[in-house]
Amino acid sequence: MSELGVRLQNARIEKGISLDELQQKTKIQKRYLEAIENGDFSKMPGDFYARAFVKSYCEAVGLSVDQVFEEHAGELPKAKKESGDLPPRIDRPKSRPVKQRSAFSRLLPSLIVLLFLIGIVSTLWFTNLGDSSDNDSSTREEQQSQPSVDITDDLNEDNDEEDTGETEEPDNSISNGNNTEETDASEEESQEEEIIDPSLEFVELNDAGQYVYSLSDADSFDLEMIFSGGSWIQINDDSGTVHTDTHGDGDEISFDFTGESEILIRLGFIHTAEILVNDIPLEYQSDNDVQNILILHEDSVS
Repeated sequence: MSELGVRLQNARIEKGISLDELQQKTKIQKRYLEAIENGDFSKMPGDFYARAFVKSYCEAVGLSVDQVFEEHAGELPKAKKESGDLPPRIDRPKSRPVKQRSAFSRLLPSLIVLLFLIGIVSTLWFTNLGDSSDNDSSTREEQQSQPSVDITDDLNEDNDEEDTGETEEPDNSISNGNNTEETDASEEESQEEEIIDPSLEFVELNDAGQYVYSLSDADSFDLEMIFSGGSWIQINDDSGTVHTDTHGDGDEISFDFTGESEILIRLGFIHTAEILVNDIPLEYQSDNDVQNILILHEDSVS
């Protein structure tokens, strides 16, 4: 065992922490913890993670990270950027974080629909008004064109005959009914045209130590990750592991998980990795370097 490994092991024993408990606390596999205590860093996934795991070990047993790194610098592997063969990117335009729309931009579609409906109702109203005016004019012209009644001895009889004449008024009930149906249809179409933006919300930290997020109102399920430094990542979907590798500054990866009900992301160092789901930035709920993130696609069942 190395001096660093002995020091870490003694600190763990003084704290009364077993390797199994330390594994649960740091989320580092037990075989890596044993390798650290034995000073065998060749079993680590990379030099960057060897240093990151030692840092998490020190924090868990109450040792000063800076002091340990300074006093045992010769035993620790040097940090360096590691690169690996990355899977080919999916042929689609490069995603960018979603820009928040202003309140006016969100209301603009509703205002356009409202103005459209007002225009339809106004047109129908003026049309009905013109029809009513034409009908009234026709009735007056017909009355004026009727011959005058001759005054005779049978004046009373003639007046009775004129009184019996009735003028039929146009029935606008059918026209009004059609107008109402057209207005209702326009309102239904405007409601169907409303677009609901997808949302990504944090749900809970479950018993398995996973940070659970919910993606809703989204037909697609796209994942993109942008790295600004060294970080190790493993991604699992419903069928199993689809990607595992160490990434460095400037690396970008993207996947299309449309049709999957959930994905699990095991992230070794969150501070150098940005996660975008359907172009929505994922907000980390903890400062822990190592995190397990579970994303549920609520609309995948439909």
